[in-house]
Amino acid sequence: MVDTYRLLSRGEYDNDFSFLNYNSSFPTKEVRGRNCVYKFRHKQYTGEYAYNKNLVAMINGVQSEIPYKVISVNYFKLITDKMTDIVMNNDIAIKTGDSERDQKVIKLIEDKNWKDSIRKAFKLCTEYGDSCIKTYTNGCSVLSPLNCFKVVDRSNIDRTIAYVLYEPIYTKYNSVETLEYIRFEIHFKGKIYEICKYYNGGSIGIDAEIEYHGRVIPRGGQWYNTGIDDCELVQWCCINQEADGVYGESLYQSIQDLVFAIEQRISVNAHALDASLNPFIIIGADMVHSVKDPNTGIERIELKLINDKFVLSAGDVNVKTVELNYNLENSEHMINILQGYLYELSEMGKTYLSGEYSGNISEETLNNTIKSAIDKANRLINEMYNSFRDSLYCLCRLNGIEVNRSDITIIFNVGRTDDDKTVAEICKTCTDIGLFSKHTLREKYYGYNKEQSEAEDEQIRKENELNTENTSLADSNINNTAIKEDSKNEGETQQVD
Repeated sequence: MVDTYRLLSRGEYDNDFSFLNYNSSFPTKEVRGRNCVYKFRHKQYTGEYAYNKNLVAMINGVQSEIPYKVISVNYFKLITDKMTDIVMNNDIAIKTGDSERDQKVIKLIEDKNWKDSIRKAFKLCTEYGDSCIKTYTNGCSVLSPLNCFKVVDRSNIDRTIAYVLYEPIYTKYNSVETLEYIRFEIHFKGKIYEICKYYNGGSIGIDAEIEYHGRVIPRGGQWYNTGIDDCELVQWCCINQEADGVYGESLYQSIQDLVFAIEQRISVNAHALDASLNPFIIIGADMVHSVKDPNTGIERIELKLINDKFVLSAGDVNVKTVELNYNLENSEHMINILQGYLYELSEMGKTYLSGEYSGNISEETLNNTIKSAIDKANRLINEMYNSFRDSLYCLCRLNGIEVNRSDITIIFNVGRTDDDKTVAEICKTCTDIGLFSKHTLREKYYGYNKEQSEAEDEQIRKENELNTENTSLADSNINNTAIKEDSKNEGETQQVD
């Protein structure tokens, strides 16, 4: 149902700023539809989607709920966590084409916890299909896309005119909180427009003047200059955008039907096994007798008991139990088939998703075994790469580090298990036998572009010259010391003579 609800509003994107007009319906139909999907995606991540979820069965041709709870098998959270680990667990290298500037940038991202921010943004993006990074001088705020939307060009939806963040503001009257205002924060290249509007139960009211976090948002709104004319301070991360056109699609979409089917099979099996723990009892006819109710005169059949505890058997009839023996082999085979499709559609593979591998497996073999997961991770990070780079670019500019956006290279080392020593040995061998140039190897293992590789060569040359000068100076000092010692020795010898 949630996917159907989204289909009803897909394509009705915001193309202008008419949502700010008096009496305009807000949130718009498209935003409401997308938020409905986002909220369900978060329940899939947390496992809440399975709370109070019962099995459904056909009883006498009628679809009815049966009193069995579904056992949650939360592959959704596992997919997000595994994909985040394979992308973010290795060292992230930053290159700007200048070694001194590189050190400044590395210190900046450590001080501002920028790597933690993009890890969170990546994780949310796998969950929702979208996430937002708001970059400012002191770091980044990572936002779920629930209170965010884009304003796109009507004739070219790939061109985003502005990013809109909106915040409901509640006022408490007599201990009851009421939604009274909506604060809008609209991000353009180089500028931000902030305005607050009254909210009238589903529609936008007139402009409002309010105090917000120690400052006043005036009636009519206010403009701010960011100082970065070629980039917005909000970066929208998105995956699988081709499915929608403007917004992304969660990794959960392709596997949710399989997960629900697996949960249904497992739940049915579990409840069947539970039922087998309560066997039927078969007794002989001589172990029961007819008893007439003194009040009603109605006869009923009861067990013959002694002291209201024991069954009395008059003959040699044994009491037997009939255990329910369900043949679950076909059901288990179906579960294996469904899991196989899950591994395939998630692109994670059984080895990586389940962690099943044995023996002393080499790093190369492991990488080949989980290659589909690595390929997927690379595809996802490529889709988010520009947003991450723009965030770092803004962070640098806001903190006084002058750099061009095109100079920044972020190397995620997705799936790389080789240590620095192994990589260095590979590079040395390849250059010694003339198989690859240094530039090619830097591009392959460290993500350098041509200009950065040339800058690295220049830095190496300077360091070699400096080392040569220091070595020559040291040799000269040694020689001078030796000459002085020889002269001193000769003087002492003459005095003795």
